[in-house]
Amino acid sequence: MSINTAVKAFGILSITAMVACGGSGSNPVTGGDSDDDVVTDPGTDPNASLTNAAFLFDPSKNLVANRFDFTPGATPGTGTITINNLPFDGVSSEGGAYTPRPGVVLPNGEVYQNTPNSSAEDQYYAVVLTSPTTGTGALVGAVATNAYRGSGYGGAYASRPEGAKLPPTQAATYQYTGTYNGIRVLRQQEDIGATNAIQLTTGKAEINIDLQDFDLTGAIRGQIIDRRLFDLDGNEISVAGRGLGRIGLVITNLNPDTLMTESDSTNPGTTNTRNLDNSFAQTGTWNGMVSGPNGEEVAGFLVVEGQLSDFDPNYDSDTTRDPVTGRETGGFITSRP
Repeated sequence: MSINTAVKAFGILSITAMVACGGSGSNPVTGGDSDDDVVTDPGTDPNASLTNAAFLFDPSKNLVANRFDFTPGATPGTGTITINNLPFDGVSSEGGAYTPRPGVVLPNGEVYQNTPNSSAEDQYYAVVLTSPTTGTGALVGAVATNAYRGSGYGGAYASRPEGAKLPPTQAATYQYTGTYNGIRVLRQQEDIGATNAIQLTTGKAEINIDLQDFDLTGAIRGQIIDRRLFDLDGNEISVAGRGLGRIGLVITNLNPDTLMTESDSTNPGTTNTRNLDNSFAQTGTWNGMVSGPNGEEVAGFLVVEGQLSDFDPNYDSDTTRDPVTGRETGGFITSRP
């Protein structure tokens, strides 16, 4: 089996030129200016103190990216992005940014990449979506690299402006639909010298909210469907007529006060993909938040990891070889009618 090859770089997908967190022009997750000091163990999950942003936090898996800033360009596809807390990415408060990858446009936006200044710096990829709805300002993103033997450093992120609310007259349930962008690192072995592959994914996101139950909180669930797979040059490598399998966003709590997912040990926000026989393949977690003064959007991020589903074009059925494993991180923004 041959994994679709990819070169090292760093990318981001965008749809519109908007930023989150109160329209300040940035999306702060931690205080102070961005720098390259990698915070891998702050003692407790720093998400606990955040009210309008969240990021995928698991230092044991090198998921440490904690802030995305998008600066719009004069025309679509010319903006720049900075991401905080990634080692050796060449971007800090001293300068550096990620710019569009020339000539590559995917269904949900452009691809961006950084420019390492020396062999001491690594190249990363990422995907980003910004809100298509005026006035809501949601931003989501995910980042990864194939510069390491394992999945390497990366992460996922979501933010919104202050003042997220639902309409004064609330329906029992809300339905949201929108777009998803993801990035994944594939590997079949972790021997020294082995090259991991980077691939990009797109899809449609569906989110449902029930405000009446659970009794003490609302409930939220969803799925990512119509997933398609691309290489870094924008070539589709999905199986014709089939694409990739769905990612399930398993039901979890929605805090009625913060309008953010409220996962705990008894009811975590988990994700999964399935094999052709409907057994579980990859698993992970997800987070979401309502955005907009009238709850116009739900934005969030996810991770799935483990052995690929046999639905996947990169699946290797030869049991004499190591299985193909991978980690996909991604973000979604959905809107209600």
